[in-house]
Amino acid sequence: MSIQEKSRNYIVQSIVLCCILTACGFVAMKMWSLDLWSAIIISVCFILVVDIASALVFRWVATKHCDMLPTFITGVSGFRFLAALVVMAVMYVISDRTSMMQFIIVFMVYYMASLIHHSIFFSRVSSRL
Repeated sequence: MSIQEKSRNYIVQSIVLCCILTACGFVAMKMWSLDLWSAIIISVCFILVVDIASALVFRWVATKHCDMLPTFITGVSGFRFLAALVVMAVMYVISDRTSMMQFIIVFMVYYMASLIHHSIFFSRVSSRL
């Protein structure tokens, strides 16, 4: 499998993961009469932007600077963490206590799922390069 295909697979898998988590969020909203729209929308946007950017940068690093892949993988995890902190800080400033707790729970589910996907995907990819 080429680098282009691996990058595309990562993007497709991230989109599918977001769709599955969003469907679970909609089920939770329906079952418990919760209002999680903003938390779900922000979480999906965050994960898709970070994962698509990671895939595109991975494609560039893997083709131009293959020896830098371990540094790239570590850097992406650090960038994802710092970006998540910024998103949570902004939400803390603009929301009340109840909606903040709901947002943190929803956002952490998306964040952890994306982090697990990232770890599994790149551990397999880096061992095959």
